[in-house]
Amino acid sequence: MALTTYGLSPGLDEAVTAAFLGNEADVAVIGIEVPLGRELQGISQAGWAELMVGIRQAFFSLQAAAAVMAERGTGGCLVVVVPVHALRTARGCGAAAVAGSFLITAAQVAAAELGARGIRVNVIAHGPLEGSVSPEVATAVPLGALTRYSDIAAACLMLAGPGAAQVTGAVIPVDGGYAITKAVGGSPFVG
Repeated sequence: MALTTYGLSPGLDEAVTAAFLGNEADVAVIGIEVPLGRELQGISQAGWAELMVGIRQAFFSLQAAAAVMAERGTGGCLVVVVPVHALRTARGCGAAAVAGSFLITAAQVAAAELGARGIRVNVIAHGPLEGSVSPEVATAVPLGALTRYSDIAAACLMLAGPGAAQVTGAVIPVDGGYAITKAVGGSPFVG
């Protein structure tokens, strides 16, 4: 039993790995990185193909991790990390919304299919990340702060723990409330 990560940014991978030090949970954390500022109408065929490569890699990583857990026969926890724009998009976040929405659906299907084997599958929808967007974006966040990698890692740890033994198929925003609000004047992600 161990932690496995797929497709996470180096900073998130480091935070998740640190959070699980000394933890015996059998967990796989799968992510996708989608840059903001990409409206669907402006994505070229090459840009769309690039987005599909990321989605495909995340999907097959989820499938491979599930197969390993199923073969072990001891259950486990899969956590898929997507941008919160999959829950509530904004101008300039179309690519993130499409990629995240697909992976949310894939994770929920996996939760339904893998539950009988004791494998739980959940999604964390992370908010705008500290250091990746203008600090002014925090004004659109009810808690007044951008999401940190450590926030996402802590949520992964919670989902892998015994307190979440009955949690599967859930989509949990880790965004300081961003998904329930809207930035004044439209999207803070495009100028």
